[in-house]
Amino acid sequence: MRSFAPVAGALLAPLLLGACIGLPEAPRAWQTEVALERGVKMGGCAAGDLLPGSPGDELAVTSGDGQVHVVRVDEDGRFVAELVASLPGEAIQCAIGDLDPASPGAELITVGAARGSEDDPGEGVVHLHRWRPSPGGGAWETQELLRERALVHAVAIGDVCPLHDGPELLVAGFAEQVTLLAWGDDGKPEVHATCPLPAAAKGAAVGLGGAVLALEDGSLVRLLRRSDGIETDVLHRAGEPLARVAASEREALFCGNDGRLRLWRAGATTLLHSSADRLRGAVLADLDPYNAGLEAATAGYDGAITLLVEARSDRKSTRLNSSHANISYAVFCLK
Repeated sequence: MRSFAPVAGALLAPLLLGACIGLPEAPRAWQTEVALERGVKMGGCAAGDLLPGSPGDELAVTSGDGQVHVVRVDEDGRFVAELVASLPGEAIQCAIGDLDPASPGAELITVGAARGSEDDPGEGVVHLHRWRPSPGGGAWETQELLRERALVHAVAIGDVCPLHDGPELLVAGFAEQVTLLAWGDDGKPEVHATCPLPAAAKGAAVGLGGAVLALEDGSLVRLLRRSDGIETDVLHRAGEPLARVAASEREALFCGNDGRLRLWRAGATTLLHSSADRLRGAVLADLDPYNAGLEAATAGYDGAITLLVEARSDRKSTRLNSSHANISYAVFCLK
């Protein structure tokens, strides 16, 4: 099992690391820039190529008031935000991926409440958003994909199903069920499989040969698509609800209400980091170009971002800026 050491710090907002959307290469120091300030709770963010005609990737952001924004960098290097949709319910999390082979560019998927806030009883909903170019420029299009009897809280896009070519969409939530959707060559989505869960799902990621879910009962559950359905097994049980998860082909990084960030690998679980408050970010990716391999990162209600790198005797900690804001979701990437 690899050993990780923390590089602790904090950020001004959950929209960070401008390098992921095409800013000039920075020196070896962490930069913090506010890409979008709305004055309301932001629930989720994701990075991807939503505008094929624009260089680099864009950031998608969901908010508690149901608004969905896409943030890009203009030709002068400034952040520009566009309103994609104003939904009647709170949009909690989002994911970006090239789901529809018949449509250029990637699609943005948002999940949340059909109406009202996440705390209100009622149906959950899944929306698809994409840019539709036209001779005069183009416009954002929003389509409702799916409704569930309760809040939809978790979403992931990736190659979950070996029976289908290309990425699939996985959604889950308080209906205690996983739904797997895939797009055909005709551009129409179809439900490929569903599977009951032992508890509500709060987070999802593609990896470990399938997908991994963080459940409210503290379970970390792996899903494997088989010819006769979806196989599930519990990898870890925590004492408090789990909330976010990230995964690679060999590892799963997860966190929750107990403020602990853990790494699962080859049947063993290792505690990487502890916070006095709830954690709401889990990222496992090559974040630091100066450090070989994957790094782990987390964010939480204490307003801090913590980056953990594989322990080396010559590695020193670096501090970022201070923050007084709760961070409910974070996405990290490099161009």
